[in-house]
Amino acid sequence: MKLVRDTPTGGLVTYPFQNEVDILTSNQRRDAMELINRKCPAGSHVQKEGEIPKVSPAADRAWRGQMGGDRLWGIQFTCN
Repeated sequence: MKLVRDTPTGGLVTYPFQNEVDILTSNQRRDAMELINRKCPAGSHVQKEGEIPKVSPAADRAWRGQMGGDRLWGIQFTCN
């Protein structure tokens, strides 16, 4: 889990996941939400969340899908 963008009013937190079940139930998500709660003690609003590509589609085609590894989920949020 990593805070990749930190602004005075919010940010973007990312965490790795391997399959869709992990997105909502993983310890990584729990940790990401705790980080958001610490940054925004008065509450927060999720603006957008979704999978973040780790490599460009062209690079993945060149490597024929061998880039592998964990997938990355991002949560963009603002503080209330």
